[in-house]
Amino acid sequence: MNISKTVLLPKVGKSRMTFYRDRRKASKDKKVFSLPFDIDLSEKIASGEIIYSPLTRACRVMWNESPDDATIAEEAEKFIKEFLFGTLMSVTEPIEPEEAMKIMAELNEFISSALKGTISENGSFVLTMPIVSKESKNLKVIIRKKDTGDYFLSDDGVILRSFRPHERGQKDRVIFMTKKFGIEIREEEIYLESTPDELPSNLYKFIQIISAIYLFYLS
Repeated sequence: MNISKTVLLPKVGKSRMTFYRDRRKASKDKKVFSLPFDIDLSEKIASGEIIYSPLTRACRVMWNESPDDATIAEEAEKFIKEFLFGTLMSVTEPIEPEEAMKIMAELNEFISSALKGTISENGSFVLTMPIVSKESKNLKVIIRKKDTGDYFLSDDGVILRSFRPHERGQKDRVIFMTKKFGIEIREEEIYLESTPDELPSNLYKFIQIISAIYLFYLS
């Protein structure tokens, strides 16, 4: 996607400056980029390349065909540098379908590797995953099956028992929040009943809720 901009330059007035993002080149380490541009100065087309580094925010303009007037060239370079770091670098580029599929595949692989599941001695399925703010601590969800074939999800009472006596206010807010999203509290155990068909969506909701509690109240 190319970008055109009308700029006001001394002696020539309004001029059209175009940045050719589709012809941009990058170094092998992706640290330095080259961006072609040109300026319509009425009497001629001035052109060149911007050599810049997003990491160091260094930038220089290399003219292929410079303006005849040094003042125009100087003002054009000043605008280019301001526009580059103020606007151009914040412009997003379209993500191709292949890249989107790669992102999804890598995300699924990462989530799958982070999730651990074991069956306990009493037949419950215990799902664990690392907590973002605490590398050494895992979030735990216990899935139990009822004789009706339905399930219920539980934190095994770990979360609410983690609050100290002087944190009663925070604990009450957590109870209010969980109930607001349809999750129940039973003897300090956070739990959610689910049919087999709704288990994936309910499990997703349950994980989101208890993750939020860990991040905002127990981190």
